[in-house]
Amino acid sequence: MIQSLEAVNKPRTESVTILRMKSNRSRLLFVVGSIAALVSIRAVSGANGPGKDPATRALSIFSDVLSLTRQNYVEPVDSRSLLQGAYDGMSDALDPFSYYVPASERAAYRAQATSGAVGPGLIIARRGGFPYVVAPIAGSPAEKAGVKPSDLLDTVDGKSVRNAPLWKVKSALDGPEGTSVEISVFRNGDERKVAIKIPRARFEAPPLSTRWERDVAIVRIPAFTQATGEALRQAIEEANRRSISRMIVDLRGTISGEIALVAPSASFFVGKGLIAKVVSRKAQLPPLEGSGERLWKGKTVILTDDATGGAAEVFAAALHDRAEAMTVGEATVGMAIIQRLVPTESGGTLYMTVGRYVSPSGSMVGGKGLIPDDRVIVFPGEGEAKDPILNRGLELVRGSEKSRRAA
Repeated sequence: MIQSLEAVNKPRTESVTILRMKSNRSRLLFVVGSIAALVSIRAVSGANGPGKDPATRALSIFSDVLSLTRQNYVEPVDSRSLLQGAYDGMSDALDPFSYYVPASERAAYRAQATSGAVGPGLIIARRGGFPYVVAPIAGSPAEKAGVKPSDLLDTVDGKSVRNAPLWKVKSALDGPEGTSVEISVFRNGDERKVAIKIPRARFEAPPLSTRWERDVAIVRIPAFTQATGEALRQAIEEANRRSISRMIVDLRGTISGEIALVAPSASFFVGKGLIAKVVSRKAQLPPLEGSGERLWKGKTVILTDDATGGAAEVFAAALHDRAEAMTVGEATVGMAIIQRLVPTESGGTLYMTVGRYVSPSGSMVGGKGLIPDDRVIVFPGEGEAKDPILNRGLELVRGSEKSRRAA
């Protein structure tokens, strides 16, 4: 992702008004390509036609759609563009984070990736042909400029990206360090575009921080880094020294960091044993195990939102399953996945999900995300002023109310 998904619920976009594509042609290319790809995929799992195996039947359907479009559409169409739309539609059908780079663009895409180009600090994905912001990374120029989760990308530096492949959007956002990129987005159902200029710069995530709300320790983890484990240890030791037995771990907006670095931090709450395991058809990856001693035995509530992803999801799931931590807030991204670049025989590259993380109890974290024990609906503009998720977390950690799910 942008930056990269180090291993990789979708953000809520229901309230965002998606404007029409620029022309009938662009609509056709996406719709025909996507329908052809989806029909082909579904045909593989459907009943076999007479004398045909599923793969042959799928290819026959795809060929029919392509042929009928070329012969009957109101104006001439380019077969290459139709096929590219089919490739994009097929990767869209996998998940919001997978994408295909055609052979003709592979060299330029890889050259940019290895040139030292930097981005504004955005995690982006695509659904239904439209790129959107999963989340700005904590501490990034994008976060400081005011980019929000679920913002729908309309233009990058004045050029429309509404139906652009994900790799093209990534390439447009990245550039030489010290330059800037201007994006326009649609937000929260508002049909007016918001223009945002963002510097391209390297950055570091903010460190872990702790504040004390009378009898509750509130620990904010912006990212899982090499320093997170030691900082969390110090926060727990200070809470124990103060005889505090209630803790809120705030993972809202936490979407960066390495999943491998979760184990030391999670061990403070669960001790030794399984943190997460990986489900994959091809990749043989060992489970994530904790090796440290349990330091925290008090009550724990974890705050999540629609920008909680990756390492933070693995951490939250482990504490939920093995330390009886309660999760409060919004459903998470579902980005606890492993992705790989897979070259194709045609010379292109498919960037695809090859593994998903599963919680100790067997719940799928990658792809599905976490549904909180106590879901809090946050209306636009309400979170910053009233912070209903934190307030609900304080109620529950103090035991003044029962979880709505438990009730």
